[in-house]
Amino acid sequence: MAKIFFKKTNQILEVDVNVGETLLDAAKKINISEITADCKGNCACGTCHVHIDDKWIDTIEPIYMASLEPYLLEKSKNYNEKLSRLCCQVEIEDAYDGLIVHLLEN
Repeated sequence: MAKIFFKKTNQILEVDVNVGETLLDAAKKINISEITADCKGNCACGTCHVHIDDKWIDTIEPIYMASLEPYLLEKSKNYNEKLSRLCCQVEIEDAYDGLIVHLLEN
């Protein structure tokens, strides 16, 4: 289990997530409105775009370049080559306990 922190402008939301679930699963557990996940986590829309806190970026698994994730992120508002990820593509590991994720404005 890992504790994940989602940061909004002046608010921090926390949730416990099982290893093997995704950041999208974590966001759904606490009904984060900024993460709509229109494609239901199938890496097809980009509506679960977040920024990983820069202190965590080297810990998180890298983007799988053969997936659609890089293409979808590049087309997204607030794209940041270093920090941007799709929640549906980040699978939780024990090492992610305490992970900070920044929510983006729609």
